[in-house]
Amino acid sequence: MSQHPSLSDQVTKLYDLIGGYHATHLLELARELGVWELVTRTPGITADDLATRLGTDPFYTDVLCRTAFAFGFLECEREGWRMAPHYDQILGTPDATFYLGGAARIHMLVGRDYADAPRRFRDGSTFSYQAHDAEVITSVADGLKTLPRIFTDLVLPKLPVLQRRFEEGARVIDVGCGGGWALVHFAEAFPKGRYVGVDNEPRSIELANALIRSRGLEARCEARLVGAERLAEDAAYHIATSFLVVHEIPPRVKAEAFRSIARCLAPGGSFVIYDETYPETDEALRTMPTRFAALAQWFELTWGNRVNTRTELDALCRQAGLRVTTETTFSRFTILVAEKV
Repeated sequence: MSQHPSLSDQVTKLYDLIGGYHATHLLELARELGVWELVTRTPGITADDLATRLGTDPFYTDVLCRTAFAFGFLECEREGWRMAPHYDQILGTPDATFYLGGAARIHMLVGRDYADAPRRFRDGSTFSYQAHDAEVITSVADGLKTLPRIFTDLVLPKLPVLQRRFEEGARVIDVGCGGGWALVHFAEAFPKGRYVGVDNEPRSIELANALIRSRGLEARCEARLVGAERLAEDAAYHIATSFLVVHEIPPRVKAEAFRSIARCLAPGGSFVIYDETYPETDEALRTMPTRFAALAQWFELTWGNRVNTRTELDALCRQAGLRVTTETTFSRFTILVAEKV
C-alpha cells in the first residue's frame, strides 16, 4: 500500500510547482542576456567573467548562475559553469535541431491570457490564437521552427516508405504552415519536391512567403491563405503534413478539415499528423511527457482549441477515408501516418 504524502510534502510540492513559473522567467532572461550561448561557447566560465563580457551586474549574474544550477540547466566546473548535459543544444545553440531557447518566451506571452480567464470561464467566450497580437504570432512561428528538422532528422528515418516519397520528389501540402519553416526546410532537404503551405492566419502567410523569398525558393514553394476545411484541389498532393495544428482546428470544422485534406491527397497519399494527444488514463495525466498534452489543453483552453485523444484521431481519420498505418513518438509528441484508402 502506498503511503499518503504528509502535509509538509504537499506544501513542498506546491512551492516546487510554483518554482516552474520562475524557472520560465529565468530561461527567457538568460536567453535575452546571452548567458546560455556564452556558457555554451566558453565551458568553465566564471560568473564574474560572464558579467564582464555581458555587461551585467556581477552579483545578479552569480545568483542567476546558481539558480540555473538549482533548476539543472547549469553544472559546476571548477570555479565556473558549464551547460548541463544536452542543454548546450537545447538552450545555447540557436541553429541546433533541438534548440528550444524561445519556448519560455512563448509561454510568458501565452500567460497574458490568464488575466481574462476568470471572465471567460464564466461566460464561455474564447480568444483564438489568430486574434492574438503580432508578437505572439511571430514568437510561436519562430519557436516551432525546429519541429520539421526534428521530423526529418529523427522521425523520418523510422518511416522509410514516406522518406522515399520525399526524396523522389513529392508534391507536399503543409496544413497550418505558420511562418513557413516546414516549407523551406523540406524544400532545402528534398530539392526534387514542390511545396504548398496553407494557413488561415494572414500574418503567418506573410511571414511564410517572406521566408520563402529570403531563401530563393519561390519556384518550388508558396503559402496560401486558406483554412484546412476549405482545400479545393482534388488528388493534387502525395503528402500532407501538419505540425501541432490538428489540435488548433476548431472542433466544429475538424471532421470537415480531415475530409478536405483527404480529398486533396492522391490515392495512396499520406497525411502526417505531428501533434500532442490527450492522455486517456489517470496515470498518463500525471506522467511526463504525456502530461504536457493535458497542460497544452489547459493553456490553450480559452483559445477554443481541443487536444484530441489517440482514439479520437483514429475516428477522425476513418470518417475521412484515411487509415493510420504507422505510429511513432518523440518526447511529448505523437506522429501518425494515415494513408488515403
